[in-house]
Amino acid sequence: MPDRARPGDPVRAAPPAGPQLGDWNLLRSFIAVYEAGTLTEAARRLGTSQPSIGRHVRELERALGEALFVRQPGRLKPTERSHALYGVVSAMKASAREAERLFAGARHALVGTVRITASEVYATHVVAPLVARMLSEQPELEIELSVSNRVENLLRREADIAVRFFRPEQDGLIAMHVGTTELGLYAHESLLQRHGELEGFAVPEGAFVAGFDREVMPLAPMMRGDPPNQPIRFRLRTDAILARHAAVEAGMGIGAYLVDVAAANPRLRRVLADRFSQQQEVWLCAHDELRRSASMRYVWNQLEQALRTRLAPASAGHAPAAAARFDP
Repeated sequence: MPDRARPGDPVRAAPPAGPQLGDWNLLRSFIAVYEAGTLTEAARRLGTSQPSIGRHVRELERALGEALFVRQPGRLKPTERSHALYGVVSAMKASAREAERLFAGARHALVGTVRITASEVYATHVVAPLVARMLSEQPELEIELSVSNRVENLLRREADIAVRFFRPEQDGLIAMHVGTTELGLYAHESLLQRHGELEGFAVPEGAFVAGFDREVMPLAPMMRGDPPNQPIRFRLRTDAILARHAAVEAGMGIGAYLVDVAAANPRLRRVLADRFSQQQEVWLCAHDELRRSASMRYVWNQLEQALRTRLAPASAGHAPAAAARFDP
């Protein structure tokens, strides 16, 4: 028989309506599955078992009353509710990293995890080699490299440090201009040996121009002089920039490159430089609250030095307006 309330007893508030979350591990497992795409990889990242991760996801789905993932061949596809939940709880991971830094004495030691986000091209050609060197020099440091052409939100802690090609407008971010590069058209020397130098946007028979598929990049701001007589036909279309580069480097087509990236391949030749170009500012960005992390400062300083050295020749005469400085 339930106890009856007696005079003087404290009034107990009724439990709030809706699902209750009593185990934070459910959200930890959810974040891992959302980011990894499979239960197996999520379990590996968290150092636990696949059945445990699967059970956590099922418990969370029962609490919410709907599915968070749709099973597809080889991966789990997030539902709309899953995307919404991740947007809310992803900051937990960043907060946990901050706690790790504090417990490990990160103010003075280079320990813990720093998450960097960069575009597909810069992550491959610039950041990854630099990260390999940092990890060899600092054995207690861990780095997560988010390779994405979309803009990750630093204020929501989707990343600690970002390499971007525009000046951020958000308040609360540290932003430092580290140099300027340029976007231009390139062809492999073997294509030019077969067809000669290009005199206009008409592509030699048998060759192609590589462009975007689902993403859209307006070409008008990059054009110089009179526009082409007819629309440019992109016979190879893919949003994977490295795939476009691989096709161009096979000697069968023309594609856009950042000049500092193309300079690393001596067999690439710039074409139509007087007809097609666009300046690209390169910015290093971070969340202002991460100033106190020694690991963060170390990674930032390594990136800044490498980018300034890489971009120095192209940056002469292209200094933008003053920006916030990161002063460790």
